[in-house]
Amino acid sequence: MSILANLSRKFGALIGQHQRLPATISNLALKDCRWLAVDFEFSCMDTKTAKFMSAGWIEATSSGIDLASGYYRLIRAKGNLEQSPIIHGLTPRDISRGFHAREMFEQLTEFAGSHIWVLHNAQLDMVMLKQLSIRLGVSLPTIVCIDTMQLALYQLHKKMSVIPTGAATLGACREHLDLTPALAHNALSDAMATLELWLAQMHILDASGQTTLQELKATGAIKVFARPLA
Repeated sequence: MSILANLSRKFGALIGQHQRLPATISNLALKDCRWLAVDFEFSCMDTKTAKFMSAGWIEATSSGIDLASGYYRLIRAKGNLEQSPIIHGLTPRDISRGFHAREMFEQLTEFAGSHIWVLHNAQLDMVMLKQLSIRLGVSLPTIVCIDTMQLALYQLHKKMSVIPTGAATLGACREHLDLTPALAHNALSDAMATLELWLAQMHILDASGQTTLQELKATGAIKVFARPLA
């Protein structure tokens, strides 16, 4: 088992990742899905100490991206902000004026039953979201995700046996598909960049959008995060 696959398995076990799609949507064609691209900015990459700094998301359907649906919020946090002032340009004063994480969590999880979430490296974001749900004392609902990073890795593995370091970053994936460079380290901008990447990937996979979510599971890019057992 590769290091990446082993980490994916461990993260999946930690957050209750299931292999089976809900029966109600397993045969849903891509063209009929509603998408929600989601991105978070964290104080660091260590899931044991990282804090939510900001959250952003935006919706799309087969008709296109709904620019009016864009959401961006700074998340209130205390303590050491690690590299956030350097990487994200967020200062303690900015963060002190942010919204409570509970408000963001409640608004975001309203989309769990209606949209397929689109993330680049879904495992990290979902680990953090699960840990937030534990701190808030609430359950994380069943969430179905498209992981654009995993889809990119699937496509790269068909072309090469050893994937170069950094080949599956959001920026590198966009460059490979001739998408313009996007503003990095802003949750809403990254959500938009991820959504654009997914729409481009989907067009390459099946321009007609007839492929179902169940059929797409063979790529490893479909991830189902289920409500934890009581």
